[in-house]
Amino acid sequence: MTLKTTFFAAAATVALMAAPAALAQDMDAPVTSPPAVGAPVEAATFTDAQVDGFADAMTDIQALNDQYGPRVAGEADTTARAALQQQMTTEMTAAVEAAGLTAEEYNQIAAAAQGDAELRARIGQSMQADAGASADAAAQAEAAPEAEGDVGAEAEVDAQADPVSDM
Repeated sequence: MTLKTTFFAAAATVALMAAPAALAQDMDAPVTSPPAVGAPVEAATFTDAQVDGFADAMTDIQALNDQYGPRVAGEADTTARAALQQQMTTEMTAAVEAAGLTAEEYNQIAAAAQGDAELRARIGQSMQADAGASADAAAQAEAAPEAEGDVGAEAEVDAQADPVSDM
């Protein structure tokens, strides 16, 4: 296992421990019982699309936790704190739904991953693939303006070097 793979697997494991609690606070969602201890959901029961959606949603949820967590913890007014928590929960639920999952599916995957190394590895691989794709897109976006500038400069030089074509 490479260092990068190990890092993503470790990050996924850490994030999985905190992620279900974030969605558990959804006031609008129906209350469901967590999976019974001793009755784990097998990793194979989740499709690749569900695992990929979970990885995408987990990344967004981590960002929302980073954004809202300090604000919620630092808010002395209980009404304002509750409003921030509600806003965070709404945005987390939207992130899960944008990833193609329901809050219940997300919570089921998170709960299953806590006791299933194979599922955690699948999630880590999905996160690694997403991170690689993001890095590739960023590199291409960075290179694109340079390439456009080079093409423009070459065209300008070519136009100046060929005064005969204007006659």
